[in-house]
Amino acid sequence: MRFHELINGLDLVNTRGDLETEISDIDCDSREINQGMGFVALKGAASDGHDYIRQAIDNGAAAVLSERELPGAGARASALFNAGTGANPREVMALLAQRVNGSPDRSLPLIAVTGTNGKTTTTMLIRQLLLASGMGCGLIGTVMNAAGSVEAEAVRTSPESTTFYRWVKKSLFAEDACMAVEVSSHAMDLARVYGAKFKVGVFTNLTQDHLDFHENMEAYFRAKAKLFSQCDIGLVNAEDGYGRRLLSENPDLISYGLDSGAYRSKNLILRHDGTSFTLQTPRGRFHINSPLLGRFNAYNLLAALSALDAAGFDLEKLLPNTSALKGAPGRLERVDLGQPFGVMVDYAHTPDALEKLLSAGKDLLTPGGRLHVLFGCGGDRDRTKRPIMAQAIVSGGADVIWHTSDNTRTEDPERMLNDAAIGIPEEIRANPGRYRRIADRALAVHAAIADCRPGDLLLLAGKGHEPYQDVMGVKHPYSDRAAVEAALRGEEISRPWASGPKTQVDSC
Repeated sequence: MRFHELINGLDLVNTRGDLETEISDIDCDSREINQGMGFVALKGAASDGHDYIRQAIDNGAAAVLSERELPGAGARASALFNAGTGANPREVMALLAQRVNGSPDRSLPLIAVTGTNGKTTTTMLIRQLLLASGMGCGLIGTVMNAAGSVEAEAVRTSPESTTFYRWVKKSLFAEDACMAVEVSSHAMDLARVYGAKFKVGVFTNLTQDHLDFHENMEAYFRAKAKLFSQCDIGLVNAEDGYGRRLLSENPDLISYGLDSGAYRSKNLILRHDGTSFTLQTPRGRFHINSPLLGRFNAYNLLAALSALDAAGFDLEKLLPNTSALKGAPGRLERVDLGQPFGVMVDYAHTPDALEKLLSAGKDLLTPGGRLHVLFGCGGDRDRTKRPIMAQAIVSGGADVIWHTSDNTRTEDPERMLNDAAIGIPEEIRANPGRYRRIADRALAVHAAIADCRPGDLLLLAGKGHEPYQDVMGVKHPYSDRAAVEAALRGEEISRPWASGPKTQVDSC
């Protein structure tokens, strides 16, 4: 696409150079720039893209779009964002990304899922159901991005708009039937999916999280709510407080829920080996049987099926595949090496998610067994959430609490443990049979495994699918599943921050 075609009608000023220059793609990361691409220089929270214009040009950038005048930049063409009109550079970048990729969202049905909890599992269930029915399904989410048979590890839940539209284009060209997209509140506020047209949008729930980024819960809610202005059809959990508010403010939205809604379950049965219910839809009733565990997974499956039905897919063709669903990696995932007690890894890292995890754990616990919960809190994030997370574990009925670290990032682990420990009654903290505080997560996992008796159940919360532990801005290889398996095999404890290859954390 020629540069003048790319920027036509957008709020840009001071266009210079050869406007007939061909632009193959755009990006705001100078490291991703190749010959013939356009570089978008943005001032971010951690770094300023204007400092990397020369690197982008050296890598082959044919054009530069920037927020401020930079004489002598050296690209064949350039333009400035028109800050005088209050134009949002990120929104303009998203529109540029949409254009240079041929507006693939206009041709490929997109199903967006937003909410505090359930996004990853719901989108992955949508993809599993379509793949098992012989249809392709793209995916953009926390665990991975996918188009056709191509899969790649994801960097963040919702990528920058440049990457987002690139994956949508790949999915369209792979002839996928649709694409399932996790949409975070950050994505809405930072315009990462700006301009995209979604066939269906799903709101799962809203509970305290990300208040280090959003000013308050109202701002967090409003960021989520913005999604539905971009959706043809909106599905909202009628059994969530904020969901009910969305429904009251937007009468065109459609409700779903386990007990109420246009899409709802009947005769829900939660078993130790799966879940069954009758799905009631505006177009009829269907019997559902799946190996997914817990009430929250029933919500996720209901959301996935409702979204597929609303998007126009034939449920009768999809439902036989519910019996083989696997959920998402690191979401209530069993670790079984033949030990006489249960171990499950989960991504729960909010108070609400922890409550739901413990509720599911108690349903799965063998009579007479003890429920162990290992948890930590994320560094450089909302500190007010930490004692509430601890309270959720206590109120959820944990018999043994293993208090440890998560991604400490740049914070002192002991201070973080102190923050959360306030939420645990002193009589529990004083009882070593009920409360163990071990900052080293690998050590805590080994100690918890050693303490488990036949019939017990150990839940490891927070890390889920993550293959690293972030310590002082460096990602070290680590996974809860690998740590558990090593402990069960009696292998030596691995401290990820002490040795091994390291990956610098993305500063964007």
